[in-house]
Amino acid sequence: MAVPQINKRMLDELEVMGFPTVRSIRALHFSGNSDLESAVNWLLEHESDPDIDQLPLVPREITIECGDTSNEVRNDFSGMRSAAHERKPEERTENGIQKDISQLEGEMNADEHSEDRKRILALYKEKRDEEDRGRGRRERIRAAKDLMEAKRTLEENQRKRMMESRIADQEEEKRARERIRQRIADDKVKPVEHVVTTEQLRDCLRTLKRNHKDDSIRVTRAFQILLKIIGNIVKNPEEERFRRIRLSNPVFEDRVGNLQGGLEFLELCGFKRLRASGYLVMPREKVDMALLNAAGVEIASAMENPYFGLLSK
Repeated sequence: MAVPQINKRMLDELEVMGFPTVRSIRALHFSGNSDLESAVNWLLEHESDPDIDQLPLVPREITIECGDTSNEVRNDFSGMRSAAHERKPEERTENGIQKDISQLEGEMNADEHSEDRKRILALYKEKRDEEDRGRGRRERIRAAKDLMEAKRTLEENQRKRMMESRIADQEEEKRARERIRQRIADDKVKPVEHVVTTEQLRDCLRTLKRNHKDDSIRVTRAFQILLKIIGNIVKNPEEERFRRIRLSNPVFEDRVGNLQGGLEFLELCGFKRLRASGYLVMPREKVDMALLNAAGVEIASAMENPYFGLLSK
C-alpha cells in the first residue's frame, strides 16, 4: 500500500491556509485532485470524521517491462539531441516566443489561482465565522437555560423552606396549646398541699410534753427518738429503711407511738400512716429537707428549754 499521488501545488496552498498536511492529502485524494474549492469543502464536511487524521492508502502500482530498455532509451535520447541541433534559427525563435507565451499564461494562471485561493479563504473564514456565531448562540441559549433552571430551583427551595417553617410554626403552636391545656388540667386536679409551719411542729411537741408533764424522762426519750428519726433521714434521704417505721415495734410504740403528739409530729414531717400494713412511710418525693431541718431545730429547742410547753397556753 502507498500514499496516493496528489497535486503538490494545491497541497502547498492548503497548508498555507492552515490545514494539516494529512487532512489536506485526504481532501485532495477524495475530492479527485480537481480544485482547491472542492478540497476545502470536503475538509469542512468531514472535519469530524474519526479517521480525518489518517493517511489514505492505495495499492502500489508495479510495472514490469521486458527487453533492452536501456538501449532504446539511449537511442531515443540521441535522436532527440540531434533533432534539436538541426532545428533552424526560426524554429528556435518560435520556441522562445512559445516559451514566453507559456510563462505569461502561467503568470495569468497563478493570478487566477491567487484569486481562487482568496475566494476559498474567504469562504472558509465565512463558514468558520458562521460556526463560531452558531456556537456562541448555542452557548448563550444553554447559559439562559441554566440560569432559568437555577432560578426555578432557588424559588422551589424557598417555597419548601417557607412551607417547612409554616409547618414548624403550626406544630409549635399546637404544642404550646397542648401545654396550656395540660397545665389547666393539672391545676384543676392537683390537690392543694398543706404547708406545714414551725408553729404546728411546736404545738405537737407542746401537746406531748403537757400530756406527760409528770414523766419528764419519758418525754425526753420521746424527743430523742424523734430527733434520731429526723436526723437519719436528713443524713441519708435515699435510704428507705430510715423512711419506714413499723408501728408495732415495741420500742417505738412505747416511747413514741403511745404518746399523744408523737405520731402527729412525724406525719407533719412527711410520714404517712399505712393502716393496712401497719407502717409509717415517708415517700422519697415527700422528703423536704427544709421542713426536716426545722423539725430538728424545734425538737432540740424543746429538749434544752425546761419550761418548754409548760408556760404557754
